[in-house]
Amino acid sequence: MFQLIAIVTILVALSLLLLGINIFIFKRKFPETEIGRNKNMIRLGLRCPKCDENKEYRKKIKPADINPKRLKPDWNGMGQ
Repeated sequence: MFQLIAIVTILVALSLLLLGINIFIFKRKFPETEIGRNKNMIRLGLRCPKCDENKEYRKKIKPADINPKRLKPDWNGMGQ
């Protein structure tokens, strides 16, 4: 049983080392997986849904439209 655990541990460590060769040895950056920051995704026209939603929200509500006197907390909904 111990031999099996040792072999599996060595194989996992070796595979992680081989997968990270570009990062560990050649000092390249880890590939960017975030849609909003990945150059190839942007080039393909893919955008971050959160960024698109924020952009649309900014279009709808302008800071000049917000009246601070009308902003009141909902005290009844906070206890639930």
